[in-house]
Amino acid sequence: MKDLKLYYSTEEVAEHFDVAASKIRFYEAEFELKIKTVGKNKAFTKKDILQLGEIIALLDEENYTIQGAKEQLKKRKHEATQNEEVISRLKNLREVLVRLRGE
Repeated sequence: MKDLKLYYSTEEVAEHFDVAASKIRFYEAEFELKIKTVGKNKAFTKKDILQLGEIIALLDEENYTIQGAKEQLKKRKHEATQNEEVISRLKNLREVLVRLRGE
């Protein structure tokens, strides 16, 4: 996906991953992805494509089952949320320390 498009069709995404368009539609439904619809066509964003890439990697490269991939994605999302919380706390602590140093 080298061009500067904002949205990509199911066929373009399938071509990018070298899989059938039906596989993209199946993953979209199975993983309950919220893909924008324009008319009758799906409009995938780069974020959607990254998410599909992660799903395809789990299923096709790491040999997870559908259920295993769902659990892994949920686990990764939980870990990312925890990391964001820790970063936020550290930033707040840094602000406090900078203020204390200034006083």
